[in-house]
Amino acid sequence: MRIIQTKGIVNNGTVTATIPTDVSNGEVDLVILAENEPDELEFMRQLAREKGYDSKEKILDLIKQVKREMLTEKGII
Repeated sequence: MRIIQTKGIVNNGTVTATIPTDVSNGEVDLVILAENEPDELEFMRQLAREKGYDSKEKILDLIKQVKREMLTEKGII
């Protein structure tokens, strides 16, 4: 296995990258890191802020509510 770090360009869903010519032809695995794009956790944080869950107390209340719902579904309470 060889790891190569290079920059690429995304244009309308197509990635274009230049890699060294000594790499064998064939299928490769790609890992794409988009620095200027929010990740899933940042998206979830933003959504929580928009819904008013921006304080520790509100978040703990939501966790308690979910726990109660799960226990109710299991028939424990």
